[in-house]
Amino acid sequence: MTVAIKEDGDDDDDEHRHITYAVAVADQRKAVKLALKDSGAKAAMVNCPLEDGMLQTLGLEPGELIVVHDDEIDPITVRPRRD
Repeated sequence: MTVAIKEDGDDDDDEHRHITYAVAVADQRKAVKLALKDSGAKAAMVNCPLEDGMLQTLGLEPGELIVVHDDEIDPITVRPRRD
């Protein structure tokens, strides 16, 4: 799922930070809540469900989430975390 976080800048142009999560939760509503809580965003978009093999490749256990893309950090260094 993808979230966008508004970044307050000094100029008139609003900037947004985009983060993409993989969430190992079957209930999409709970997955959205986990991503929103982790990112501090106000809205999220569910992109597509992940299959078990994809979750295993990412090293995710049930109930965990991981950042797979972030405009500001290197997601390779981010580890799965549990809410």
